[in-house]
Amino acid sequence: MKSVVKDFLFGILVLVVITILEFLVTIPFGYAGDQISREEWAAIINLELLLTAIPGFLTAYVFAMLLKTKSRADAIQKAVFWASIVCINFLIMGIGNDNLDLIFGTIGIYVLLICTFAGPVVYSLIKHLPKREE
Repeated sequence: MKSVVKDFLFGILVLVVITILEFLVTIPFGYAGDQISREEWAAIINLELLLTAIPGFLTAYVFAMLLKTKSRADAIQKAVFWASIVCINFLIMGIGNDNLDLIFGTIGIYVLLICTFAGPVVYSLIKHLPKREE
């Protein structure tokens, strides 16, 4: 139970870091919000999420390393929690901003979720962690 709470809390931290990175990725674009159609917003959101995918992967990888992931099962648990938290965040944001179709209608969100999931899993494979803790 303790590891579940810890993974959840660090998942929130992973989400915060990914959100900050997502913001940093969008700074160079400087869009004017009133003059953009929904189709253009979809393309912008897609680009933003695609550009955030690699930093999202690196964030999840580094947090898996810092938390000293002990096994592949532990890495998969972290990956599921963290990707789920990121997914729920975008689901709530999409519902709240009435752009759920723009977020989940593009490939960018799925690439970001896969990269967030892959971070701890790739860490466990690189470190040749055992399947289960001994």
